[in-house]
Amino acid sequence: MQPPYEECIGCIATKWCKRYSGEAPKPEKPDWCNPRFRLMKALSLTNIPKRYINANKYNYKADEFNKPIAKELKPYLENILREVNDGRQFFFFGERPGTGKSFHAFMLLNQYVYKACLTNQMDFEHPLVYFIGYADLMNELRYNRDSEDLSKVIEIVKNVPFLLLDDVGAGTTSEFTDEQTFLVLNHRYNNNLSTAFTSNFTPKELQTKLNPRIVSRMLSDSVLIKFIGEDKRGWRKPNA
Repeated sequence: MQPPYEECIGCIATKWCKRYSGEAPKPEKPDWCNPRFRLMKALSLTNIPKRYINANKYNYKADEFNKPIAKELKPYLENILREVNDGRQFFFFGERPGTGKSFHAFMLLNQYVYKACLTNQMDFEHPLVYFIGYADLMNELRYNRDSEDLSKVIEIVKNVPFLLLDDVGAGTTSEFTDEQTFLVLNHRYNNNLSTAFTSNFTPKELQTKLNPRIVSRMLSDSVLIKFIGEDKRGWRKPNA
C-alpha cells in the first residue's frame, strides 16, 4: 500500500490512522500531515520515556492477569477526553514490580495525547500530559530546589492537565517529602486536575509512608486497580 504522506513511514499512528488506511481521503492541500505534526509535537513535551512512547491499546498484549484490567480500563480509554476534563484519577498498585502498572498508566496518557492534540487544548508550548518518577521528583526538590529548570518542571507538574506520578512511596520519605508532595497534590486536587499514580504499596500501606491527607487526595474520585501476576520484564539468560 502506498502511504498518503512521506511522514507515514515510521509514524506511530498508522495502526489507527484513517488516512493511512484509506477510510478518510487525503486533503489536496497541504501535502504534509498536520495531524502527525501535532501528535509528534505533543509527545515531545510529555517526558514519556522512549520505552513507553508506543504504550497504547493498539500494541496491547492481553494475558490471564491483565485481561480483567483491560476490560475495566476500556471505557476510560474510550472517553479519555471527558475523564480528564472531569478530573478523574487513577491509582494502580501491586507489591510486585513488572506487572504492568506503568504500561497501563502510559496507555491512558498516550490515548489522551492522541485525542487532545487535535483539539484547541493543544497550544504547542505546554504539555497535555507529563510523566515524572516520584523518587526523582523528591530528590530534585531536596537538592536542587533553587534551580530555574526545576521551577519550570514543578510548574508543569502542578498544572498539566494529566500527570503520571510513577512509583509513589519509592525512595526516602520524610517530613520534607510529605510537605512537597502535599503542595503538588493539593494544588492539583483543588483545581480538579487528573493524576495517575502507580505504587508498589497499597493505599493502606502508603498511609504509613505518607501523610494520610496526601493519600486521601490521591484516592479521591480515583479508579483503583490492583495488579498481580509475574514480573513481565523477566530475566533473560545471556547467550552462551
